[in-house]
Amino acid sequence: MKNEFQLLSQAPEAVPVPYEPETVPVHARLLQMYKEFFPPTVIRVTDGVWVARGYNRDNPVLIEGVNGLIVVDPGESIPASQPVKDAFNAHLDNIFDKKPVKAIIYTHHHDCHINGASVFADVQTEIIGHEKLLSSMFSEWFGPVFPSRAEGALKMSGVLFQDAPVEDGEGWYVGWGICGPQTLGPSGFLAPTKTIKEETRMTIAGVDVDLIPVAGETQDVLFVWLPRKEVLIQIAVVYEAFPALSTMRGSRLRDPLDYVNSLKIARGLNPEYLVAIHGPNPVTSGKENVHQYLTNFSDAIQFVNDQTLYYMNRGYTAGEMKDRIVLPPHLASSPYLQETYGLKDWNIFHIFRYYRGFYTGSVRDLFPQSTLSEAQMSAFLVNGDGDLASKAQAALEFNPEWALRLADDALVLEPDNPVAFETKKAAMLALAATTMTGQARNMLLADYLLMTDQAHVDLGFGDPKRAFARIDNNFVELMPMATLHRILAVSLNASKSMEKDIVVGLQLTDVKKNGSNAPDHYTLNVRKGILEVDPPSAIKGQFEIVTDLLTWKQLVLAMLNPEDAVATGKVLITGGTPESFYAFMDLFE
Repeated sequence: MKNEFQLLSQAPEAVPVPYEPETVPVHARLLQMYKEFFPPTVIRVTDGVWVARGYNRDNPVLIEGVNGLIVVDPGESIPASQPVKDAFNAHLDNIFDKKPVKAIIYTHHHDCHINGASVFADVQTEIIGHEKLLSSMFSEWFGPVFPSRAEGALKMSGVLFQDAPVEDGEGWYVGWGICGPQTLGPSGFLAPTKTIKEETRMTIAGVDVDLIPVAGETQDVLFVWLPRKEVLIQIAVVYEAFPALSTMRGSRLRDPLDYVNSLKIARGLNPEYLVAIHGPNPVTSGKENVHQYLTNFSDAIQFVNDQTLYYMNRGYTAGEMKDRIVLPPHLASSPYLQETYGLKDWNIFHIFRYYRGFYTGSVRDLFPQSTLSEAQMSAFLVNGDGDLASKAQAALEFNPEWALRLADDALVLEPDNPVAFETKKAAMLALAATTMTGQARNMLLADYLLMTDQAHVDLGFGDPKRAFARIDNNFVELMPMATLHRILAVSLNASKSMEKDIVVGLQLTDVKKNGSNAPDHYTLNVRKGILEVDPPSAIKGQFEIVTDLLTWKQLVLAMLNPEDAVATGKVLITGGTPESFYAFMDLFE
């Protein structure tokens, strides 16, 4: 199978010609991260486990067993992986001449993790991957949009100018955050001979290996857990940079909570060593250090996810909430959460679209403009005299879609501008009168009534408590606890909880009485801007809420007041006071 770079790699070599300009300034942190990939080296993780850093885009891992070897993620191409094998041999006294490779394990299907397999394998090597590896490869990569995604990959990886690396502050190429040098060439991918559907423990060459299917960047991720060595080998869930929930090369929308749930599994393993198969510093040692790394990465994703939903439920668009969502200081300052790969702002827009779809909730965005129309609108703006509001008013005569957008922009800058307000009203009515799309007409007219204070029915838009409280009891009784606690999490006021680290127990008195196998006890941890339910290392709560299932659901959904619940005996607080319970519930809005 050819990889997406093979065509480029087969092009005849040309004499390098300096680019114009010959150098482009680079952010100091990005340059420092790139330098940390050099010199390429083999790093010992613990007895029998090594990782090769800086030889290609990933960091292949070698595990030595009693009578054989295991390779995890063998690299991005045949010419990229051969130097890795040579480096392992040089570092470990020609180990590949002494022991056969019993297995190659793929953590997921991305090209830089699979295309070097033939360099390490022989006819008896088992090739192990997730059961969805091939289906993911052909739906996510080698599928109908492969040309578009391949183009995006070539651009985002810097292939076009990697022949001009930055040296002594001069040049163009500095990797791409979590990846350093890359070596293009033919693929040595080998299809899996064994696939993993559920958590599987096996012994390979005398080494106990747990393979744990999870999801993150893709749906075919495997954690490689060595229980006796307490080593977790992974990628596509955590790496050395702020997470990128979407990729510039293009991919399907990823569920942010896939990462959070997978990281919870990783934290529950309590590793002594964490090996990341991307990044210049692939090894983290010490249970406390690894736990903090995994927790911070998880909290960063959950914080942005939950705060995006917090503001979405209050009627904000992604653009309006972008500057309102500010990471907690301990996450923003973490050296492993710098924006060298992903950006907080990208993730806000990704999360908004994941939950809401294309429509932002602002009527101006009911009518996306073509590139040509945007350019023509810009030309209209700069042609002649007049401020933005008057330009919007003039546009009414020939393009009400333009008028709506321009008037809206004018109101962002000057909310009380009367010309812009009247123009926006007129544009909305004109568009409603001419559209053939029923839902677009309804949206325009509904927002018109709201902006002109003519809505005869107060439905409580922008007040999530009122919305949740309107859920019919038939559905409340059936609501899964996971859904309920997600609602609670996205109701957390980050500013109120930024300095809090509170653990509260929840005991449901009637779950077991009804013969259910569902849990009757939960641990709620409000931790610096997020709510986590049942942390892997949960400790006893500062106090415990004792109540029945329906009462707890009604409390979370704002159908029942905490003070009334205590006064009527529906809620009992043990180990604390009712006031501590009220203060806890007051963190959620």
